[in-house]
Amino acid sequence: MSVGEQFDEVLAAAQLGEDWAVAVLFRDLGPPVQAYLRARAGADAEDVASQTWLEVARGLHRFEGDESGFRGWVFTIAKRRLANERRRRTRRPTELLGDDDLASWDDPGTRIESDDAVRRITSLLPEDLAEIVLLRVVAGLPVEEVAQVTGRRAGTVRVMQHRALKRLAAVLEAEV
Repeated sequence: MSVGEQFDEVLAAAQLGEDWAVAVLFRDLGPPVQAYLRARAGADAEDVASQTWLEVARGLHRFEGDESGFRGWVFTIAKRRLANERRRRTRRPTELLGDDDLASWDDPGTRIESDDAVRRITSLLPEDLAEIVLLRVVAGLPVEEVAQVTGRRAGTVRVMQHRALKRLAAVLEAEV
């Protein structure tokens, strides 16, 4: 899941507004950002993802760094947009639909199979541990970038990831 050796060329073209280059960056990072946000934002994932990509587009010309730094930058933006959405929701709560209302809606279809795994991870782990696993495994970010996104030290991220995976393994073993 990376652009690889062509990253500098693709980034430079995207910063100049070349549609093909922006598409390459989006195709590379769109799915992991979406998966991360679905796990963290639920029904608001699409809106938060749209806000994330708008902010990426606005700030793209200012970005300086390598591919790993770019991935971290995009996920940092996603995390901030998510925090903003959560704050907005607490200021303006919405009315929840009842079971009768939900039953009348058509099934919007199925998501990729990994969504089940992401939901399972988030249901079995505390929020902070789930976030670490999602950023490391689903988003594919290196420890240093996860540390930057979450505001933690790299060593703390490693310890949290170890604890999370150990907890997941124990729960899954108990189910077998």
